[in-house]
Amino acid sequence: MYLVLARKYRPKNFEEVWGQGPIIDVLKKAIKEERTAHAYLFSGPRGTGKTSVARVFAKALNCEKNSIGKPCDKCEICRNIAAGSSMDVLEIDAASNRGIDEIRSLRENVNLTPSSARFKIYIIDEVHMLTEPAWNALLKTLEEPPDYVKFFLATTAPEKIPSTILSRCQRFNFKPFEQGELIKRLKEICKKEGFTIEDEALKAVYDFSGASMRDALSVLDQLFVNAEDNNVTYHGVKEFLGLVEEKSVGEILMLVREKDVKQLLVLFHSLLAEGKDPAVIMEGIIKRFKGIILERMSVGETTPSEEDKTLYGLFEGVETEVLLSAVSLVIEYKNRLRVENIPVVLSEILLIKLAQILGGDTALPQKTAERKEGKVQPKSKQVAKDGDIFVSERTVKEKPAEREDVVEGKASLKNEEEVLAQWKNILSEVKKAKATLEAAVREGSPVSFKNNTLVISFGSKYEFHKSLVEGKQSNIKIIEGAITKITGVKDVNVSLVSEGEQESPMDNGDVKKIVDFFGGEIINVEE
Repeated sequence: MYLVLARKYRPKNFEEVWGQGPIIDVLKKAIKEERTAHAYLFSGPRGTGKTSVARVFAKALNCEKNSIGKPCDKCEICRNIAAGSSMDVLEIDAASNRGIDEIRSLRENVNLTPSSARFKIYIIDEVHMLTEPAWNALLKTLEEPPDYVKFFLATTAPEKIPSTILSRCQRFNFKPFEQGELIKRLKEICKKEGFTIEDEALKAVYDFSGASMRDALSVLDQLFVNAEDNNVTYHGVKEFLGLVEEKSVGEILMLVREKDVKQLLVLFHSLLAEGKDPAVIMEGIIKRFKGIILERMSVGETTPSEEDKTLYGLFEGVETEVLLSAVSLVIEYKNRLRVENIPVVLSEILLIKLAQILGGDTALPQKTAERKEGKVQPKSKQVAKDGDIFVSERTVKEKPAEREDVVEGKASLKNEEEVLAQWKNILSEVKKAKATLEAAVREGSPVSFKNNTLVISFGSKYEFHKSLVEGKQSNIKIIEGAITKITGVKDVNVSLVSEGEQESPMDNGDVKKIVDFFGGEIINVEE
């Protein structure tokens, strides 16, 4: 009969327990020196090994071979404890046995000596679920139990346990598994089961399981069933778990920053049409915000990707306190999804609120910085009045300088070398118009300027940035306008290509003009 992975790979001894080294060392030393307490409290997130360690501890104390800290798993007592059939090691689920009657029954049985083992051990899981009368009934027994009785309490919410109980227990806090630890263990299990799995797939399983070993193994069980040729791919994990790609989350935050509510909702509904869960989308947003905040605090957990760097650049002008408020808002709405039956409406409201909080004039941070440096003069006093219209001193002075042509001297920059040499200035001009656009464009490189067409090439690592730029025709217009303003070259066209990609006929300015003039389209190209 098939045994699920969570049970198959449950630790049988202290050496098989992962990620809780300091706790295991203390328990083994207590057994060796015969200084074990009568009550222990194991607290920590789900799936971190609390009840598994309690079972191993019970076996180590009662093993017939009496090997210090290492149960043999061969004697009758060890086998019975492992199978959950021992009369001297009793596991109680406090969630379903939480009343005073159950605790009274426990108190009566405490006085019965062990049938075959050295100690009678009570493992009470989710102990925080006990009622107040049940706690009061347990208190005296927990304080002065018979010498042969020990209590192992496990909980995910130690703050709900009365202080009078806490003071009578030795407490051990189980930590969540670190990503590297859990992924290493999962990779070993996959190998033993005859499966291969991609590193990205393992990271996705870790994130989805919330650092819980039990949850991660449950996910692996399902992935193995769906795997083709015993190979688990990231694409398969993403489809099976309904994960939202980081690229899609990045696009959501970009639209939030640009305050483009219409496109934001269109993108959200397209993700819903793909079967994505609103709660999973919110989790993705929280994760990206977390990355932005940690990177800003210089405590980033991993090296940011190029997409991450671009995203960080989009939010440079947003105060950290505002970002934290936005994260709190997302968490609040995600929790509301559990109890309210209008998840789509709630999600739409959330996205609109985020756009209101974080969206705005993306050029504003640049202008603010320039003003601090003294590059931009503040508005001067009002000095004239024409009817109801006030005219500032600066406006009067600047009017004679206005003209249709660009600044004198720039019109001569028409050859390829001169235009390409102005790339940094062009980027600066783009940033003034739209900082989010400049953050994406700067990852490309100008490779040629022929027939009034500037070709910008993006490497394979920067396809995401290329898609951001070409996603809106207005972006191309901004770049073309910046080129004209800096170089003086009019009627400029911009072509975006991937590295190694051949130039399209439509990238040729003359060809484009002919096609536009006749209202035609290119059917075929022959050399």
